[in-house]
Amino acid sequence: MFKTKILWALVLGVVTSALLREAKINLAYSPLWSRIPHVLTAPGTRFVAAINMPGTLMEGSTRFWAGVAFTCNLLIYILFWYGLLRMIGYLRGRRNPYDRQDTLVPPITR
Repeated sequence: MFKTKILWALVLGVVTSALLREAKINLAYSPLWSRIPHVLTAPGTRFVAAINMPGTLMEGSTRFWAGVAFTCNLLIYILFWYGLLRMIGYLRGRRNPYDRQDTLVPPITR
């Protein structure tokens, strides 16, 4: 079960990142819809802005920093989907907790 959650989190994280990249390209001219990709890509942008200070060695390489921002967003969305899948699995297991284990109290038959 642990491996499948990680696998699904990787797949959903990649799909989310790819959809954000496409949305950034296709929704660039709509003022309302262009805000959504900007908000969802903010963690990677803030991470790069914190690291890429003026006067650093890699200050001018925009392709590198775009790759770092994309990778940061990818990792964040993989962690998000893993946490969400884990929480859903926990809540589904709590729905009927006695299905998986024996209880000390025998069932009441009336």
